[in-house]
Amino acid sequence: MADKETKSTMREFMTNDRGNYYSGITRITVNGKNAYELKGKFLDDLHKNAFSGSKGEDAVEHVEYFLRIVDPIDLPYVNQDKLRVVVFPISMVGDAWKWFD
Repeated sequence: MADKETKSTMREFMTNDRGNYYSGITRITVNGKNAYELKGKFLDDLHKNAFSGSKGEDAVEHVEYFLRIVDPIDLPYVNQDKLRVVVFPISMVGDAWKWFD
């Protein structure tokens, strides 16, 4: 994950303009209950930097990256741990996804 694309993504993420980064999160109502639709650049980044479990990838580094992207999300009435569980599968592909599933 230490390639140029990841570094530029993290640089972009750490700028003061994080509002646009998370702008794809919208509140919707489903069956009379509040729900959130997650979309936006941060989901694209998670998918682009997905962990596949191949040689040379560091699982700990991937989890740290995932937490830096997801932890700033603060949605009313949404448990942070539950959000992580819902979003984490998006950050995996290939053999890592098969293992997780």
